[in-house]
Amino acid sequence: MKKNIKKLFQKSLNLDSIYEESKKNPSKNVAEISHIAEFKKQSSNIIIFPLDAKENHSENYSQYLGKTLTHISQLKDINFEYALEDPKITEGVPKISFEKKILVLDLDETLIHADFDEEFSPEEYDTIITFKAKKEEEKTIEDSDSTICCLSEVDEEDTHSVGIFIRKGVKHFLEEVNKYFEVGIFTASVKEYADAVISFLDPENKLIKFRLYRNNCINFNDSFTVKDLRIFKNVDMKKIVLIDNSMYSFAAQINNGILINTFINDKNDNELYNALKYLINYILPANDIREVNEQFFNFRQIIDDIIKCK
Repeated sequence: MKKNIKKLFQKSLNLDSIYEESKKNPSKNVAEISHIAEFKKQSSNIIIFPLDAKENHSENYSQYLGKTLTHISQLKDINFEYALEDPKITEGVPKISFEKKILVLDLDETLIHADFDEEFSPEEYDTIITFKAKKEEEKTIEDSDSTICCLSEVDEEDTHSVGIFIRKGVKHFLEEVNKYFEVGIFTASVKEYADAVISFLDPENKLIKFRLYRNNCINFNDSFTVKDLRIFKNVDMKKIVLIDNSMYSFAAQINNGILINTFINDKNDNELYNALKYLINYILPANDIREVNEQFFNFRQIIDDIIKCK
């Protein structure tokens, strides 16, 4: 059961629906379709074997940073904005007010860790989350050359449970950042599971103002997901920041990202306290978040140096 739920995290960017819609609706914007196809073509020429985010920990930070930024340097000519023309990716994206800067938070391994692999005993969990997700059934697709087995969703639902570890200081962090930022979640997880976790973290629905899910991410060749912040059409990139434990999430806007160490179940973890200090002392007063991040982290400079050395 757990393995099936994990496979729900692995849905690809599907262009077929765009082409089918264009057949039904001839007035469909031809440029939009060609842009999506162009993104698919650009990305198909690049093969990256991404690092597991579990390698992003304090003892391995420099190595993780160097390897992931080397990967991201290969994406310099990719126009991720073309992928945002897929209506499935932009589905459900809210309009956000300009009154505050925007703080976008990743969920898994940033705020919590879900033990889908059952590596820990139930007694160790901080809580157990129960949620419903559509059932999957295995289908076999055959052609003249091969036989492929795949999972597809059916209308029925299954109930699932998973043990959760909560990162130290989450409640305090969410309460404090809400005083200064418009706060939301952008997760690479599916909606059913993510909503159950977010509802546990924010039972009164006061702290998390918006939610984006797996379908809103750009899937790059089934290798990793990118969270393109231009998905918020009415937001100035100077005023939005994403905290995530995966460097690949920032690939489209490297200087809008704050990389946080991956959380599993460390009870002595202080990453959220450190992130809160940085947000309040440096991001909050910044005229341009991107400039401040670059001064501290040098992600863009590192990428430029990697490209020059090739």
